[in-house]
Amino acid sequence: MDFDFVTDVTGQPLAKCDIETEAFGDWLSHDIGTSKPAISALIAKLEQVLNRTLSHYEYTGKIYHLVIEDDEVDVFLNNSELAHSEFEDDAIDGPVAGCGLVEFKHLLESWLTFIG
Repeated sequence: MDFDFVTDVTGQPLAKCDIETEAFGDWLSHDIGTSKPAISALIAKLEQVLNRTLSHYEYTGKIYHLVIEDDEVDVFLNNSELAHSEFEDDAIDGPVAGCGLVEFKHLLESWLTFIG
């Protein structure tokens, strides 16, 4: 996963990920933001899944729902109204992005370093 971190005109940190995983950037920027305790807790849960002491972990934010299990992390939109919109063919019922556990850990640790 390729990513870059920048600050917007108001000084808020923004995460930008490549097109296949851009939802992770949005998730970091808006659901997690600069909450160091939330990031640290996620890293700890991720370590437990990596070490096989925890088989499954879910985190629900304002916009996205994160699922960590086996060897993958998936992010889903929370907005259930998408499934009931007039554009049902465009509705997303699966994950909007996914990546490996090690990639995700690297993303979280890099974000934590960036926000200082």
